[in-house]
Amino acid sequence: MPRLYGGIASLRDGIASRDNKKGEKKMSTKYQMIGNSKKSKFVRVEKGKSGDLLLIRRRLEPTPSGGSSIRVFLISFLFVLMAISDCMAQSGVYVGGHIRRERPATITKLKASGFQYVILFNVHVEPDGSLTTDGDTICRGGEYVFAKKQPYYVSDIKSLKTPPTAIEWIEICIGGWGNTSYGNIKQIVNSTGIGANGVLYKNFKALKEAIPEIDAVNNDDEHAYDVNSAVAFHLMMDELGYKTTLAPYTQKSYWSNLINGINQARTGVVERVLIQCYDGGAGNNPSDWHIAGIPLHAGRLNYQDFAQTKTVMQDWKTNKNVTGGFFWVYNDETWDLNKYATAVNRIFGAARTTDAPVATFYEEYEYLGYAVSFPEGSFHTADMAAYGLTNNDASSIKINPGYEVTIYDNDNFGGKSYVFDSDINSLSRLGNNTASSIRIAKKPTAIPAVENENSGIRLYPNPATDYISVLGIEKEATVQIFDRTGREVTLGNRNGAQKINISALPKGIYLVKTEKFVGKFVKE
Repeated sequence: MPRLYGGIASLRDGIASRDNKKGEKKMSTKYQMIGNSKKSKFVRVEKGKSGDLLLIRRRLEPTPSGGSSIRVFLISFLFVLMAISDCMAQSGVYVGGHIRRERPATITKLKASGFQYVILFNVHVEPDGSLTTDGDTICRGGEYVFAKKQPYYVSDIKSLKTPPTAIEWIEICIGGWGNTSYGNIKQIVNSTGIGANGVLYKNFKALKEAIPEIDAVNNDDEHAYDVNSAVAFHLMMDELGYKTTLAPYTQKSYWSNLINGINQARTGVVERVLIQCYDGGAGNNPSDWHIAGIPLHAGRLNYQDFAQTKTVMQDWKTNKNVTGGFFWVYNDETWDLNKYATAVNRIFGAARTTDAPVATFYEEYEYLGYAVSFPEGSFHTADMAAYGLTNNDASSIKINPGYEVTIYDNDNFGGKSYVFDSDINSLSRLGNNTASSIRIAKKPTAIPAVENENSGIRLYPNPATDYISVLGIEKEATVQIFDRTGREVTLGNRNGAQKINISALPKGIYLVKTEKFVGKFVKE
């Protein structure tokens, strides 16, 4: 990838390993049984007396039945892998130092974008094992010190997964063009190893403890290409709790050997391959990069033509067996993240779908263009994107009988709102291409009428934000609050001087009912 000054994130624990030069397992090496049953054994091999690192082994012992249990295990394991693959995030973006320089706006934009995974570029491993980015130290001596320069970084990265958001998976990238991290990793692995007392282990563990939300390390080695040290490193990272993704653009034999080496030691470590089909990898055909059944994603540059990008990615899915798409790179505000992310989601599979659609939004008038269906519920811009609906891109709506749709000009159910309870073939009167957040609910049911509505009772303030008071009611009178669907949302005994806390209620119109009064108020 092109050189870029960027941001970082976190890691996981582990002891990695490699065979000796002859490929033999050293019998003098310590081992620890971490699981044992009549059917299986799991053995973790640690550093031998000679100082060589050994591959972590997993062994299934056959049972007296002739090994049928092994076949059952393998079949079950394959089904588990298939299920995991089906729910893996399908749209992603590399993120540079812009995320830190222009926070918090960049955090908000990423969360609402619709991208299901983000790759934080990048962490540099120094010759002494310290972790840095843009010349600032992240971890040194087993301690997270980045907060001295970036006090909001931990909370910002944690918030990427905090609803409302479409982001499900966060990675840290190590490598890139001109980056010497993997050469430094090789030297450290070969000289001091990667056990729990090693500098690599301690620093990545400190980073993991600071930001446990990071799921994986993304390997973008473009220089060292050393299989043994890379296998050892990624097994260590897996022990710390981080999975591995790989970002090749050339040297396929290296990446194949790396995957095979990791898989021989431990399956399930490598989550996906992200083939670069841009810059140095512009001539890559994704069909050539299927390795060991690992899910394959393919990437393009953020500034490449949008229409062409959609055509290319659709071809990747249809003809190249590619299961996801990503972009290099979010490092400025020259492109619309939401537009690109939702397009990828529609091609490769949205993060969220529904088996009980209530309303379907269409890109064009007269129910044309792409269509995205939603169940009953409330949806922020991020939620809409996770379903594949681009912000402000709805032109017509089909609505099931008995339901109504409220669309809002702004995210978080703000700005002007418009309510529809039947199909509408054109939203042109709203200025076309609207909807930054939506609510879908059953039509309101009638609230029982009461006598003597003109009883001197009133609601204050109205509109209200945090509290509403029902003035003039009798002491210990029962007060009920209903939403537009007729669902009761608050019930309690309140006297005329008490306030009812409505801060947790969504914005909208509500009805208040007592034995002698029915009134309406607006929650802002």
